[in-house]
Amino acid sequence: MAGLDDYQFFSNLRERDTPFWQKSYEDRDKPMDTTDFYRRPTEFPQNLLNPAHSSPQTMKPVMLKPLDPDVDKGNDIQMEKYGELSINLVSLCAENLLSHPFIVVKRQCQVNVDSQRYHVLPITLVPALIHMQGCQGFSAFWKGLGSVLTVRGVTMALEDFISKFTPWPKEISPHSSPKTIGQHLILKCSALALITPFYSASLVETVQSEIASERPGVLDVFKEGLTRLLSFTQPQTGRMLPVWLLIVPTVSHGILQYLIGNAVSTITSQILRRYHRQDQQKQGAVSKDSGSFLDASVRLQSAFIGHLVSDVVLYPLETILHRLHMQGTRTIVDSLDVGYEVKPILTRYEGFFDCLHTTVQEEGVLGLFKGFGALCIQYALYGAVLKFAQVIIREVTLALVPPKPKPKTQEQHIDMPPEAEQYHAA
Repeated sequence: MAGLDDYQFFSNLRERDTPFWQKSYEDRDKPMDTTDFYRRPTEFPQNLLNPAHSSPQTMKPVMLKPLDPDVDKGNDIQMEKYGELSINLVSLCAENLLSHPFIVVKRQCQVNVDSQRYHVLPITLVPALIHMQGCQGFSAFWKGLGSVLTVRGVTMALEDFISKFTPWPKEISPHSSPKTIGQHLILKCSALALITPFYSASLVETVQSEIASERPGVLDVFKEGLTRLLSFTQPQTGRMLPVWLLIVPTVSHGILQYLIGNAVSTITSQILRRYHRQDQQKQGAVSKDSGSFLDASVRLQSAFIGHLVSDVVLYPLETILHRLHMQGTRTIVDSLDVGYEVKPILTRYEGFFDCLHTTVQEEGVLGLFKGFGALCIQYALYGAVLKFAQVIIREVTLALVPPKPKPKTQEQHIDMPPEAEQYHAA
C-alpha cells in the first residue's frame, strides 16, 4: 500500500507542473503532518482495480531471490554421508555381531555326526536353544567371537601385505581385464591358504562346549594356528589331517563363495538400480545423481543377497570342510538334540571325498544340511535389522533435510496511472 501514496504524489505534481524532485513554495511553508503522512488512503484507485488498463510496458517480472544453492547442496551432501555411514555401521554390526550366535549353533550342528536331529527347519532349534541358554547362559552363543574377528582381520591384512609386494591387485572393477581378474583371484587364494591353520583354531573355539572345556585366551588362536602350521605335513595327533590336505577344500570354498557372492551381488545391484530408475520415471523426476545414501542402500542389499545365495549353495561343502578341520582336535561340543548334553567329535576321514561319501551313506543327503535352520534365522534377522535401519535412517535424513522447492519467476502486473507512466518513461 506504500506505492499508492507515491501515485497520489505524482498526480499532485502533475497538476502543479512541478518536477517531483523539487518542493514547491507552498510545501515548504506548510508544516509536516505526520499523521497524514502515514495515513492509509480511504479509497483504492480505480485504475489499479481495472485490469484493462494494464499494458506490456507496465508489466515487470519480479524474481524471487532463491536461497544459496551451494549451501543447500553442501547440507544435502553432508546428510547423505551421515546416512551412508550409519547404514554401513548397522550392516557391519549385524553381519559380525548379531549373526555370530547363529553361526555358533550352525557349526555345532554341522560337526556333530552323531546327532539325531538335523535341525533343517528353524522351528526345531527353539527348544534346544532354550535348554542351552538355561544351562550355560547367553555367553554360550558368543564363544569364539574374538577369534572369528581376528581371522577376518588377519585375512584382510594378508591380502594388503601381499598386494604391496606383488603385482596382484587387491581391488578390481567390472572393466578389469581377464589377466587382472586372474591375478586378483591368485591373491585371494594365497591369503586363504595362509590363514587355513588359524581358521581351524577359530573353528574349534566356536564349537567347543564351555562346560567340558576351558575358556580359550585371546591369543590362543595364534598359538594353536602356528602349532598346526609348523606341523604342515605331520599332524600332532594320529587322526588330525595335515594342513596341506585342508588347504585345497578351504581355498576352493572361499573362492567359490567370493565368486558366487560377487556375481549375484552385481546382478542384484543392476536390477535394483533399474527398478529405482523406473520408479523415478513413473513419478516424473529422474535424478542424475542418485545420492550416496541410495547407493549405499543398494550396495548393502546386493551384498546381503549375494552372501545369502552363496551360503545356501555352498552349505554342503561347508559342512564337509568343517568336519575335516575338526577331525583329531579332541573337541567336545554341545549336543543340540536336547540342549543340555555334550558329545565328543570322533571321526576318521581320509580326505574330502571320503568325508562326503561317508556322510551321505550314514546320514543321508540331509546330513549335509544339518543346522540349516540356524542359517535361515541368521539371514532373516539380519535382513530385518538392515531393512528397519534403512527405513529409520532415511526418514531421519528426510526430516533433517526436507526437499527444497525450485526457484520460480512470478509476473506481477502493476497498473500505473498515465501520469506515472510518462515520468517512468522519461
